[in-house]
Amino acid sequence: MPVLGIISCHPPIIIPEIGGNEMKKVQKTIDALKLAASEVEKFNPEVTLIMSPHAVALNGEKVPVQVTDKYTGDFADFGAPHVTMRYDCSTEDAYALKGCGASAIRYGLMDHGSMVPLYYLRPSSPLVIMGYAFSLSTKGYITFGSCMRQLFEGRRVLFIASGDLSHRLLPDAPAGYHPDAKRFDLKLVEAVKDWSLDKYLLLEDFRDLAGECGYWSIATLFGFMGPKAKSDVLSYEGPFGVGYAVAVVKESGE
Repeated sequence: MPVLGIISCHPPIIIPEIGGNEMKKVQKTIDALKLAASEVEKFNPEVTLIMSPHAVALNGEKVPVQVTDKYTGDFADFGAPHVTMRYDCSTEDAYALKGCGASAIRYGLMDHGSMVPLYYLRPSSPLVIMGYAFSLSTKGYITFGSCMRQLFEGRRVLFIASGDLSHRLLPDAPAGYHPDAKRFDLKLVEAVKDWSLDKYLLLEDFRDLAGECGYWSIATLFGFMGPKAKSDVLSYEGPFGVGYAVAVVKESGE
């Protein structure tokens, strides 16, 4: 099955109408997302799955899947209500994810964790947006990703794992400072670069000190892509105290 994975940070400041002159501080991230977008265009997915930490969430163990006719959203919360987005929802695929233990939630509003990556990646396919189940273990997310891979057998599927890394890189970072936060990020980037699930799971106990938000979505991507995938980390930086990473993950042999 042809599949493609993208790991994408989601800072609204990389949207031109929001970031303005501050965008030059995250140029590496912007350039990396444009490069990832070229991979998406070449891949031409049939359906795009995206997991966002800021989409609809549930307290249980069932991954919430947003189901609607059209996903719509804007950046009004960040001072840019005129920047809007609209995507078809692949409703049949969204409901099919119940077979992997997901819970279908009728909700069509897009969150910034979905919209920021999509602003650059711009897949032409319908979407399925998923959020977090806060009682599901990391290994549960990996299993969920593996189940999705089987469910979409024979389809051209793009999976976008949206998430920022540590929010505690600098003294003025949003979640405060932790001296080990940068080390967490570098170890996570190394695990992704090596596509090593064993290395990735070693970071489980350090998530709280890092104050991250992308660990579970990336774990799901590990399950979805499988152990033999090849990863190319395009960028990592944290100029505002939050770790931003972009990576492209392909099937082995591509």
